[in-house]
Amino acid sequence: MSHLRFAICDLRLADLLICRFADLLFAICYLPFVVSLVLAAVDWFAVARRHKRLEYVFKPATLAAILVGAWLLTRGPHDAWQAPFFLVGLAFSLAGDVFLMLPGERFFLPGLVAFLLGHVSYIVGLNQTLPPWPALVVLVVVVAIGATLYRSIAAGLRRQGQTALLAPVAVYSLVLSLMLFSAWATLFRPAWTLLRQAPVIVGASLFFASDAMLAWDRFVKPSFLLHFLVIVTYHLGQMALAASIALW
Repeated sequence: MSHLRFAICDLRLADLLICRFADLLFAICYLPFVVSLVLAAVDWFAVARRHKRLEYVFKPATLAAILVGAWLLTRGPHDAWQAPFFLVGLAFSLAGDVFLMLPGERFFLPGLVAFLLGHVSYIVGLNQTLPPWPALVVLVVVVAIGATLYRSIAAGLRRQGQTALLAPVAVYSLVLSLMLFSAWATLFRPAWTLLRQAPVIVGASLFFASDAMLAWDRFVKPSFLLHFLVIVTYHLGQMALAASIALW
């Protein structure tokens, strides 16, 4: 009997150690997201105070931390299809951040292309199979919102004499809308749990809002409040999208 009690104790100790190791691994996986939130807060402060030097450091640093956090999530249970495409999407977003924060209009188009490729990566990652037919209702709503925003942005581009950007911005608006639709379409995918649907929908919606405000501030009506909200919604959106890689 004593041997049996020792064996049971050993099993309990092993279970306890496994649980502690799992807790440690969980903490390590999410530590970069905590770091990214701190870095983001510094970047938000820099934007609010118009401190460009701080922005040049903390804007890309924030995305780099999110990218590391997303990669660490792939060390645990994760969506094997979604994860690599989201990692690529985050990498393109990091490149887009660098281009768009540089002075001069010549960096706008490379930044636009980088984010476009990032959105394409998110779209592919969210669509291992075609969206269910009922999700097309969401597509109609999203495209209508995107088209309405684009009309205002296109008018702003014409007023500024930047007609060369009409086609690239139109393509980007379409891809951005498809990314948002793909996220909301997960509501119609039985394999997606609510704990995974929530971050991907919130993340995509915040990203969409961020890009819409960025275009409005740049081409329609400049606003310091919009300029500040762009970076806040962008960072929070990317964090949520990255977190959706994990399986719950």
